[in-house]
Formats: sequence, C-alpha cells, structure tokens
Amino acid sequence: MKKALVIGAEGQDGQLLVKLLTEKGFEVWGLGRGKRPDPYYMAFDLAGDDYSPIEIFITTKKPDEIYYVAAFHHSSQESAASAGVEFINRSVKVNQVGFMNVLEICRLVHPSAKLFYTSSSLIFSGTQQPVQNEKTLPAPRCLYSVSKCAAMSAAQYYRTAHNMFVTVGIMYNHESILRKDFFLSKKIVNETRQLLHGERDEIVVGDLSALTDWGYAPDYAEAMWHLLQQNEPGEYIISSGQAHSVQNWFEVLYAHLGKNWRDYVNENKALIKRDKPVLVGDNTRLLSTGWKPRVTFEEMVIRMYNNVL
Repeated sequence: MKKALVIGAEGQDGQLLVKLLTEKGFEVWGLGRGKRPDPYYMAFDLAGDDYSPIEIFITTKKPDEIYYVAAFHHSSQESAASAGVEFINRSVKVNQVGFMNVLEICRLVHPSAKLFYTSSSLIFSGTQQPVQNEKTLPAPRCLYSVSKCAAMSAAQYYRTAHNMFVTVGIMYNHESILRKDFFLSKKIVNETRQLLHGERDEIVVGDLSALTDWGYAPDYAEAMWHLLQQNEPGEYIISSGQAHSVQNWFEVLYAHLGKNWRDYVNENKALIKRDKPVLVGDNTRLLSTGWKPRVTFEEMVIRMYNNVL
C-alpha cells in the first residue's frame, strides 16, 4: 500500500487530499496545528523550530508522496501598517521555511519521496501580462506571495541540485463547501440563505464587475495527485483558464433559485479597500498531461449553495 503525508491537513486542500488519497487506496497521514484523537494525524506547528518529529516520521514511515498544502493566509488583510515582525516570521516560517525543512529532511533520509508544494496565483499580482503561464515572471505584492516565491525557488533548487521529484502547483482561486466563511464565495451563498430565511434584507458587495479565475477545489486536489504521477516534476498553473465576475455568481445562483438577483443585491464601491488584480491562469500545460476539470463554474456555484462536494 502506498503512503502519503498531507502537511496542512485541516485546510480545504488538505481535507480534500486526505479524502481523495484514501479513496485511491493510500495509507494517509495528516499533519496540522490542531489536536484530534486520530492515529493517522500528527499535531505540529510549522512556525516552530523543532522539526525532529517530522524527521522521525519521514524516516520511519517513508511516505511515497508528500503534499505541502499548509499556508499562512493573510493576503486579504495585509497592510504596511499591520505587518510586524511576528507577522512576517510566521508567514516566512509556514509558507517557506517549513517547506524547506521538509525538503532537506527528505534529501537526507528519504530522497525518493515525491513532493508537491502549493504556490499561489498572487505571485503574479503585479504583472502586466493579462493571462499568466509557467513562464510569466513573478511580481509579488504582498508578504504571502513573497514567501511563496521563495519556496518555489527552493523547490527548483532541490529538483536540479539534488535530483528530487518536487512539483509546484501555482493555484488559482478554488472553491468548495470547505472554504472558510470569510471567502467571497462562501459569503455569497451564506448571505443568500440568510436572505431567503428572512434574516437579512439585502446583500451588499463592493464591486459586481470584479473578475476572478475560479475553479472547483476537488478538481484541483485531483490535479495535485495527478501531477505526482507524471514522469517528471515541474511547475504547473492550476486554474480554470476563465474569468468570472461577482455578478456571474449571483446570476447563476439566483437563476437556480428562480429569483432575480437584482431584487436583492446592491453594490457599494466604498466597501472596496484595495485594488485586486485580475489574474487568469493559462492551464495549457496541465491539460496536456491529461487532467481536465469535471465541474463547471455553474455547477460549482450550485453545489456550494446545496452544501455538497
């Protein structure tokens, strides 16, 4: 039986990977910050300094595949005024140093392991290129994306200098019912339920025309596994290749509900706190490996409202 280690098992991607890999017959181990009575789960804070528990685990268990999907998400609320030393240290440790520690441990005790690292489309947030691909130069504009860029450089180094199988997925927005409530996709479906239950009178958003490359998270988890089955490692854009607006979300959802979204949704530009770049990923390279998404944007919206994966 093949073995897999999912680092960051409590997040959306981690939960989906644990489910997917288990269904594929793997013995799956999860690592996260929380504690749970599960013999296949290990509590560990990636922002700490002692990595001996991970070293012991990798040395003894020899996982065939390791997925590093842990991340310190803070790009949406980051500002120059709020970024302090502790804030920066946690970002760097979780998004970059933790991954580098895992790479070095594997180099020393288990170099045959295949590793996957989740980067972010935000590494391109300052680009002038309307559609990004694997050759687009990074242009990070927040600490989160700076640390992701550094981790990608580490992946390239271990791949070339030590001949290790390290693949990076540059992840564009991907949604499911496992999203946390502060994400826009989850806000839309939650507030729509509240509205239909008489718990609110309207829904107010900052910009209905804002565009995002949205995909379905379980499809992207499948892509992560799929890329570790390839003969060679590398960088891959994981995206839908299409941009949809916030208004598109309401159009699809309210048509499904048999209602006119314009009767319930209002726009207030004053709510916009920062400029958000329009990022659209060219997923041609990923598609060339045989992966393809199974769920459309429209199906994703309805699944989220119906609370099903």
